[in-house]
Amino acid sequence: MFPRKSFGVRGGGVVFCIGVHSSLVSVSRTFAVRICPDRSDGYLGPMENVLITGANRGIGYALAKALVTTNFRVFAGCRDTEHAVTLEKLSASHRDLLQVLLLDVSSDESVAAAANALSGRVDVIINNAGVMPERGEEKITNIDFDHFRNAFEINVLGCARVIRSFLPHLRRSNRPRILNLSSGLGSIAERDNFNYYAYAVSKAALNMLTRSVAFELAPEGITIVAISPGWVRTDMGGDDADISAEESAEALVEAIQQIGPNLSGQFLDRFGRAGKYVW
Repeated sequence: MFPRKSFGVRGGGVVFCIGVHSSLVSVSRTFAVRICPDRSDGYLGPMENVLITGANRGIGYALAKALVTTNFRVFAGCRDTEHAVTLEKLSASHRDLLQVLLLDVSSDESVAAAANALSGRVDVIINNAGVMPERGEEKITNIDFDHFRNAFEINVLGCARVIRSFLPHLRRSNRPRILNLSSGLGSIAERDNFNYYAYAVSKAALNMLTRSVAFELAPEGITIVAISPGWVRTDMGGDDADISAEESAEALVEAIQQIGPNLSGQFLDRFGRAGKYVW
């Protein structure tokens, strides 16, 4: 369906060939991907450390809850820890597995401070924090441009901040992954209306960020994908959405465990499958 691209994966002197389908690049390009050695300061075992942004409600909270019951250690980031009552209760019942982290993705200082507060490695970053600032029916003639600024600040720059600040932690993992929660509304090819201008444009930009970072970090063996959680019944998705936050989180947890370098730079559905969403 798409042109096929191959790149080398180097580990222990052996070069493997992995094929990656690309809807954006029509020529073959070769680049090296390093399988990361373990730099976990002595920790070796099945439990992985996962950082989630926007973990105090909706999909983020459902993910935190699902992960701690699936043998993951979770760093649950949220911008207001004082009012994250439900998240704090979850932390209290899983003290060894869940740490609430003050993390405001709109602030360079907050993200950097959160990264400095952690020691050791992060195996998975889930950039979940996001906003849909507009009602949805605004036209270009009357939409408040602050909606665009807000959407880009959180949905795009927020992800970039988290990746930059937590990259040293991710480099300590022997299987580093980044999941940027995107949306079908960010697909340019499938766009057939003008609804949700700011949100849709920001998610399209997030997809490009994901694709670009995938090329930059591939030589380090770091996998990064854009992934849609589906249309989910949350404050953002509304009551008419297809699935619950718990159903979305269950599928995403499975995807987290399956995703590897062969999918890096792609736009996946919540099950970790390529092909449903196009750029």
